Amino acid sequence: MGWKNLLVETPVWLASRFHPARFDPRRDTPREILVLRPNDFGELLSTTPLLESLRKQFPATRLIAGIGSWGRPILENNPYIDEIVELDAPWNNKIIADRSQKNVMRFLWASPQVAALRARGGFDVAIDVLGSYMGALLMMRLGARYRIGVRGYRGGWSGCQAYIEYARRQAGRAALAQGELLGATALPEVRPQLFLTSDERERATQVWTTHHAATDRRTIRLVAGVSAGVSTKAWPAREVGAALARIAQSLEQQGHACEILIVGSEADRSRAAEAIAAAGAGVNVRSLAGDVPMRIMFAVVEQADVVLTNSTMLMHVAAAFHRPTVAVLGGSITRPEVHDAIWGYPSSYVSVAPEKSADGQRLQEWPEVARVVQAVLQSVVVRADEPGSRLDAAA
Repeated sequence: MGWKNLLVETPVWLASRFHPARFDPRRDTPREILVLRPNDFGELLSTTPLLESLRKQFPATRLIAGIGSWGRPILENNPYIDEIVELDAPWNNKIIADRSQKNVMRFLWASPQVAALRARGGFDVAIDVLGSYMGALLMMRLGARYRIGVRGYRGGWSGCQAYIEYARRQAGRAALAQGELLGATALPEVRPQLFLTSDERERATQVWTTHHAATDRRTIRLVAGVSAGVSTKAWPAREVGAALARIAQSLEQQGHACEILIVGSEADRSRAAEAIAAAGAGVNVRSLAGDVPMRIMFAVVEQADVVLTNSTMLMHVAAAFHRPTVAVLGGSITRPEVHDAIWGYPSSYVSVAPEKSADGQRLQEWPEVARVVQAVLQSVVVRADEPGSRLDAAA
């Protein structure tokens, strides 16, 4: 452990001396388990399999998800949790602008959200899925009697009674390993989970069909994303538009119609407009950015045939519905193999990164448009070959 990490870990260890274990999950069934994930959208999505594994292991235990208020739509209608509590923690997310140490301490000791949870008298078990010294301190502040964290990532493990070792593996699998520390053995697939209502699906169907001209040709539905939680991970909008135009043209030549929806938040509207302009007037592409609620966007993705995205929430949403996904990696993502090991999803996911020279150096910042187009078209073929898929039924 480096001296800087030791400097941070020492006060956590000292604090833990005043908060010893007061519950043994190997002996008694927890009355409540608090799962902390006040991080970004994709990270919360990757945690959802853990909730199922905990519910199966502890059917009578009350499961509580402590998340940022921005993540509530992700867990709505989730059958495996009993309660969502909002903890807008100013660390390890891109939503809270002020992530200074001063604001971290202010949140831990003066936040009304923390005070409300402290008033409940503590939790038998708490899990800091990310694993950080701030999360460990939060668990202690909330009166967690048995704490689970991560060693080797962002600290806090010395304030926990149990922890997993950090490794470059799928984020969802790492979360399930924390469940295994509590004896969980019925582990679901390492894939995000979203639970939609029939009304949400109906609204998405209307989004896809209302503006689509009648045709007797098979229509390929493509969802494209232009945003990224970090701007340096976002493929330039003009190149997105150029790719969409080529994809539509290739599908047209194969005798298919193509309907393209660009999704995102209100902040993505200008990038979506730039991509549409670059695609040209002859492409059937529309922007939903900022115009539909998040859960309707989820349902739109569920009804898509293929998804083109950056490394962002959309990638995880597509994985939840097993939609063929092409992720464009470049910019500040310089090690795509590491990215895919942590965030990729086998069978339905492929990434396209810049080509490298013989000595391993990137030849350009972003992959060529033609390579991305080829990957999307191949994903369409894979989707059409899936038994029972919408495209297979329409063939």
